[in-house]
Amino acid sequence: IQDMLLFARGEAQGQDRFAVSELLAELAQNFEPLLARTGARLVVGDDTGDTRIVGTRKSLVSAFISLLENALQAVDGIADARIELSARRDDGAVLIAVRDNGPGMDKATASRLFQPFFTTRSDGTGLGLAIAHGVVRAHGGSIDVVSSPGGGAEFTVSLPCRKN
Repeated sequence: IQDMLLFARGEAQGQDRFAVSELLAELAQNFEPLLARTGARLVVGDDTGDTRIVGTRKSLVSAFISLLENALQAVDGIADARIELSARRDDGAVLIAVRDNGPGMDKATASRLFQPFFTTRSDGTGLGLAIAHGVVRAHGGSIDVVSSPGGGAEFTVSLPCRKN
């Protein structure tokens, strides 16, 4: 409900200040049970040092878990299924990427991913990525997606950061 409100209002409520490395560790820990059921691998890379971000930690975790779950669904049934979660600094921002080696998608599908109620899954609601997008925007950030059929997908979240 909290994430839905952030999505609807488009404003960040929290002022938690935490290291990007802590966020990545929490995401890996929360995502591990889902990975264990599928056999997919999660590879985490962090080049952010002591970089910190400010916002509602719980909502950001939820948004990234949504991206990770979509990646996991994309690699379902693929031999050597792999998801990469990586972070790096870039001119006053931190870039956190979720990359998979799934089937990818065409430009038409990628252009609609963040629209509420758009889904490619028969059991999907079409709200996960829309809410994640709203949460990231509420934190002053953006999400970009790069994908092509047969080439996997990469979602990159850009968030403002602080050095210490």
